Amino acid sequence: MKPFTKLLLIFIAVGFAIYSMKAPIYETTIFIACLAFAFYKTTHLPKMNIFILYLIVFALIELIVTAVLDNFVYGQFTGFAQNNWYFSFGLIIDLFICLYCRRSASYFLREEPKLFDMANSLFYVFMLFCFVDLYALGENFIRNLDRLGFPEEQVSHLWEITHMYYNLGIYNSILLSLAGICLFASVYSHRSEKALAVEKE
Repeated sequence: MKPFTKLLLIFIAVGFAIYSMKAPIYETTIFIACLAFAFYKTTHLPKMNIFILYLIVFALIELIVTAVLDNFVYGQFTGFAQNNWYFSFGLIIDLFICLYCRRSASYFLREEPKLFDMANSLFYVFMLFCFVDLYALGENFIRNLDRLGFPEEQVSHLWEITHMYYNLGIYNSILLSLAGICLFASVYSHRSEKALAVEKE
Protein backbone atom coordinates (compact mmCIF):
# COMPACT_ATOMS: atom_id res chain seq x y z
CA MET A 1 0.00 0.00 0.00
CA LYS A 2 1.36 3.43 -0.96
CA PRO A 3 2.17 5.95 1.82
CA PHE A 4 -0.44 8.40 0.51
CA THR A 5 -3.13 5.70 0.61
CA LYS A 6 -2.17 4.80 4.17
CA LEU A 7 -2.38 8.44 5.25
CA LEU A 8 -5.72 8.87 3.50
CA LEU A 9 -7.15 5.83 5.30
CA ILE A 10 -5.81 7.14 8.63
CA PHE A 11 -7.40 10.53 7.91
CA ILE A 12 -10.79 8.91 7.21
CA ALA A 13 -10.57 6.62 10.26
CA VAL A 14 -9.52 9.37 12.68
CA GLY A 15 -12.07 11.82 11.25
CA PHE A 16 -14.89 9.29 11.56
CA ALA A 17 -13.88 8.35 15.12
CA ILE A 18 -13.76 11.97 16.25
CA TYR A 19 -17.00 12.97 14.54
CA SER A 20 -18.90 9.94 15.81
CA MET A 21 -17.99 10.82 19.42
CA LYS A 22 -18.43 14.61 19.05
CA ALA A 23 -17.93 15.52 22.73
CA PRO A 24 -14.74 17.62 23.22
CA ILE A 25 -13.45 15.27 25.89
CA TYR A 26 -13.47 12.35 23.41
CA GLU A 27 -11.91 14.44 20.65
CA THR A 28 -9.01 15.35 22.92
CA THR A 29 -8.61 11.72 24.01
CA ILE A 30 -8.24 10.61 20.38
CA PHE A 31 -5.71 13.37 19.73
CA ILE A 32 -3.71 12.28 22.79
CA ALA A 33 -3.74 8.72 21.42
CA CYS A 34 -2.33 10.00 18.11
CA LEU A 35 0.35 11.96 19.99
CA ALA A 36 1.21 8.94 22.14
CA PHE A 37 1.65 6.80 19.03
CA ALA A 38 3.93 9.42 17.46
CA PHE A 39 5.87 9.72 20.74
CA TYR A 40 6.39 5.96 20.90
CA LYS A 41 7.54 5.74 17.27
CA THR A 42 10.06 8.59 17.47
CA THR A 43 12.17 7.55 20.44
CA HIS A 44 15.26 7.83 18.21
CA LEU A 45 14.58 11.58 17.83
CA PRO A 46 14.82 13.14 21.32
CA LYS A 47 13.99 16.68 20.16
CA MET A 48 10.85 15.51 18.40
CA ASN A 49 9.94 13.49 21.48
CA ILE A 50 10.17 16.58 23.67
CA PHE A 51 8.06 18.54 21.19
CA ILE A 52 5.37 15.83 21.18
CA LEU A 53 5.57 15.50 24.98
CA TYR A 54 4.68 19.18 25.39
CA LEU A 55 1.78 18.74 22.97
CA ILE A 56 0.55 15.86 25.13
CA VAL A 57 0.76 18.13 28.20
CA PHE A 58 -1.30 20.81 26.41
CA ALA A 59 -3.85 18.19 25.35
CA LEU A 60 -4.09 16.81 28.91
CA ILE A 61 -4.66 20.32 30.24
CA GLU A 62 -7.47 20.72 27.70
CA LEU A 63 -8.95 17.38 28.76
CA ILE A 64 -8.87 18.26 32.46
CA VAL A 65 -10.26 21.78 32.05
CA THR A 66 -13.02 20.54 29.74
CA ALA A 67 -14.02 17.98 32.39
CA VAL A 68 -14.05 20.76 35.00
CA LEU A 69 -16.20 22.94 32.74
CA ASP A 70 -18.60 20.03 32.24
CA ASN A 71 -19.02 19.76 36.02
CA PHE A 72 -19.20 23.42 36.97
CA VAL A 73 -20.49 25.23 33.87
CA TYR A 74 -22.65 22.89 31.83
CA GLY A 75 -26.25 23.27 32.94
CA GLN A 76 -25.39 25.96 35.49
CA PHE A 77 -25.59 28.99 33.16
CA THR A 78 -27.56 30.10 30.13
CA GLY A 79 -26.59 28.68 26.74
CA PHE A 80 -24.96 32.00 25.87
CA ALA A 81 -22.69 31.96 28.95
CA GLN A 82 -21.89 28.25 28.58
CA ASN A 83 -20.83 28.70 24.98
CA ASN A 84 -18.66 31.66 25.96
CA TRP A 85 -16.84 29.51 28.52
CA TYR A 86 -16.24 26.61 26.12
CA PHE A 87 -15.37 28.64 23.03
CA SER A 88 -13.10 31.03 24.96
CA PHE A 89 -11.17 28.20 26.58
CA GLY A 90 -10.90 26.38 23.24
CA LEU A 91 -9.51 29.55 21.65
CA ILE A 92 -6.98 30.09 24.46
CA ILE A 93 -5.61 26.53 24.46
CA ASP A 94 -5.43 26.38 20.64
CA LEU A 95 -3.65 29.74 20.61
CA PHE A 96 -1.08 28.45 23.10
CA ILE A 97 -0.50 25.31 20.99
CA CYS A 98 -0.31 27.43 17.84
CA LEU A 99 2.34 29.72 19.33
CA TYR A 100 4.26 26.75 20.74
CA CYS A 101 4.32 25.07 17.31
CA ARG A 102 5.49 28.32 15.71
CA ARG A 103 8.28 28.75 18.24
CA SER A 104 9.30 25.09 17.86
CA ALA A 105 9.28 25.38 14.06
CA SER A 106 11.64 28.39 14.28
CA TYR A 107 13.92 26.44 16.62
CA PHE A 108 13.94 23.32 14.42
CA LEU A 109 14.68 25.42 11.34
CA ARG A 110 17.89 26.60 13.00
CA GLU A 111 18.92 23.49 14.94
CA GLU A 112 17.23 20.46 13.36
CA PRO A 113 15.83 21.29 9.88
CA LYS A 114 14.48 17.76 9.28
CA LEU A 115 12.00 18.26 12.16
CA PHE A 116 10.76 21.61 10.86
CA ASP A 117 7.96 20.26 8.66
CA MET A 118 5.95 18.63 11.45
CA ALA A 119 6.00 21.64 13.78
CA ASN A 120 5.30 24.05 10.92
CA SER A 121 2.39 22.02 9.52
CA LEU A 122 0.85 21.72 13.01
CA PHE A 123 1.23 25.48 13.41
CA TYR A 124 -0.99 26.04 10.35
CA VAL A 125 -3.50 23.42 11.49
CA PHE A 126 -3.85 25.11 14.88
CA MET A 127 -4.11 28.50 13.22
CA LEU A 128 -7.23 27.09 11.54
CA PHE A 129 -8.40 25.84 14.96
CA CYS A 130 -8.02 29.37 16.32
CA PHE A 131 -10.01 30.75 13.39
CA VAL A 132 -12.81 28.23 13.97
CA ASP A 133 -12.91 28.98 17.71
CA LEU A 134 -12.90 32.74 17.09
CA TYR A 135 -15.66 32.36 14.50
CA ALA A 136 -17.75 30.27 16.93
CA LEU A 137 -17.21 32.78 19.75
CA GLY A 138 -18.07 35.75 17.52
CA GLU A 139 -21.13 33.97 16.18
CA ASN A 140 -22.28 33.29 19.74
CA PHE A 141 -22.11 37.01 20.58
CA ILE A 142 -23.85 38.05 17.35
CA ARG A 143 -26.63 35.52 17.94
CA ASN A 144 -27.16 36.84 21.49
CA LEU A 145 -26.92 40.60 21.02
CA ASP A 146 -30.28 41.00 22.76
CA ARG A 147 -28.64 39.67 25.96
CA LEU A 148 -26.03 42.42 25.64
CA GLY A 149 -28.60 45.21 25.72
CA PHE A 150 -29.54 45.60 22.05
CA PRO A 151 -33.28 45.94 21.27
CA GLU A 152 -34.72 42.51 20.53
CA GLU A 153 -36.74 43.68 17.54
CA GLN A 154 -33.55 44.96 15.87
CA VAL A 155 -31.41 41.87 16.36
CA SER A 156 -33.93 39.02 16.33
CA HIS A 157 -33.06 38.25 12.69
CA LEU A 158 -29.53 37.36 13.85
CA TRP A 159 -30.82 34.43 15.92
CA GLU A 160 -30.67 32.32 12.78
CA ILE A 161 -26.86 32.62 12.50
CA THR A 162 -26.03 29.13 13.71
CA HIS A 163 -23.66 27.72 11.07
CA MET A 164 -20.67 27.17 13.35
CA TYR A 165 -22.84 26.21 16.33
CA TYR A 166 -24.23 23.21 14.43
CA ASN A 167 -21.11 22.36 12.41
CA LEU A 168 -18.34 22.86 14.96
CA GLY A 169 -18.00 19.10 15.46
CA ILE A 170 -17.43 18.57 11.73
CA TYR A 171 -14.75 21.26 11.52
CA ASN A 172 -12.99 19.98 14.64
CA SER A 173 -13.04 16.43 13.27
CA ILE A 174 -11.47 17.54 9.99
CA LEU A 175 -8.80 19.66 11.70
CA LEU A 176 -7.91 17.02 14.30
CA SER A 177 -7.63 14.50 11.47
CA LEU A 178 -5.26 16.87 9.67
CA ALA A 179 -3.21 17.17 12.87
CA GLY A 180 -3.11 13.37 13.09
CA ILE A 181 -1.99 13.14 9.46
CA CYS A 182 0.82 15.65 10.13
CA LEU A 183 2.02 13.49 13.01
CA PHE A 184 1.77 10.18 11.14
CA ALA A 185 3.39 11.59 8.00
CA SER A 186 6.32 12.90 10.06
CA VAL A 187 6.69 9.60 11.90
CA TYR A 188 6.61 7.68 8.60
CA SER A 189 9.15 9.94 6.90
CA HIS A 190 11.61 9.85 9.80
CA ARG A 191 11.28 6.11 10.23
CA SER A 192 11.96 5.77 6.50
CA GLU A 193 15.07 7.95 6.88
CA LYS A 194 16.26 5.77 9.77
CA ALA A 195 15.69 2.56 7.78
CA LEU A 196 17.58 4.04 4.81
CA ALA A 197 20.48 5.05 7.04
CA VAL A 198 20.67 1.50 8.45
CA GLU A 199 20.71 0.04 4.92
CA LYS A 200 23.59 2.33 3.90
CA GLU A 201 25.61 1.24 6.90
